[in-house]
Amino acid sequence: MKKFTAILVMTAMLCTSVSCGNDIADEVTDESSITSVSEETTEEITEAETEEISKTSVEGSEEYAEVIENFLECQNKNSDTVIELCFPDKYYDTIRVLYNNDLFSLYGIIDFINSVDVGLISIDSVEPVSEEYIPYFNIYYGCYQLLYEYIEENGTENPDIDKLSELMSTSIPIDEMPDIYFNIEKAVTVYCTISREFNDGTEDPEYEKIVNTEYTLYYIDGEGWKLDFITMGHMYHAEEEFVLDELRSLYSASETVLSGLAETGTEIPENCIICSDSSRNYNITDEFLNTFDTTLDSCYQKKDGFDYFIMINDGELACVSGQYATKPKFYRAYPTAYFYDEDDYVVETYDERYNLCLERMKNGLPQSYMR
Repeated sequence: MKKFTAILVMTAMLCTSVSCGNDIADEVTDESSITSVSEETTEEITEAETEEISKTSVEGSEEYAEVIENFLECQNKNSDTVIELCFPDKYYDTIRVLYNNDLFSLYGIIDFINSVDVGLISIDSVEPVSEEYIPYFNIYYGCYQLLYEYIEENGTENPDIDKLSELMSTSIPIDEMPDIYFNIEKAVTVYCTISREFNDGTEDPEYEKIVNTEYTLYYIDGEGWKLDFITMGHMYHAEEEFVLDELRSLYSASETVLSGLAETGTEIPENCIICSDSSRNYNITDEFLNTFDTTLDSCYQKKDGFDYFIMINDGELACVSGQYATKPKFYRAYPTAYFYDEDDYVVETYDERYNLCLERMKNGLPQSYMR
């Protein structure tokens, strides 16, 4: 199968060009705006209680509920009508041509599982998408304009696959983006509770039937609300990469500091945590902390608003973890193995990662499972 080439490496604050597409099947991650399901579930809800919960419990959310319910119906049936729910209306034939010629996969959008039916229980809260992300909706969806123009000119029958592939992989400078017919100026994140039921008689007591999830919807005048599966996924990835880049720098600088201190005969604590918030330091003397921080300042430029901790385990640097305080959703840990717990579940917050490290350290438990 030919696929979109992944030239889209744009970040939220730094971008120079976009490509006409990306491999939907391979690149939509669990943190995308379509199916980001939290491991945290609501309390068990009985059938009677479910009937009493309004699907539009947040005032003014009727339109959001309709879009999400239609999407879940497509997910249940593996229906290609999901294209209408996700793309600007004029691009419908374009995406269908790509789909029919194996240039586009719907799997990354609807994540179809034929043994499970899903349904909307309630809309729990709605938040506007940050204004800094809004321009990228036009950029990401607008990059299909070249494909649209080609299909309009050449028709939907027997398309030139090589030409379409070429257009998909074309890198377009931001200031040379083609004119598009829409202007996306608003988007929202909708937090929901959904149900998941096996429809083939499967019984699994550990399967969570009620889960929390979120969807991002964007608005086009004259077309209404649509489900976003491109923009916020890329934005989330970009934000996480910013944090990871910062942590890589911090980790490298910390290695350099510890190596230098060892060469000068400075005693390295066997197990300790050094934190940007000094009240959360653990098992460390003021003397070593002053020496470490002074040396770190010479090879690492601390960023305002960046919270971090450095963990030393068995006398060696084990991991660093951090987040920008204003964007805690994008916390990360490095090496990336420390982003997970010993059961391979994602550790969801900076505080959770800190507390896990601290608890194991206080109880004399090894941290090695995370390496």
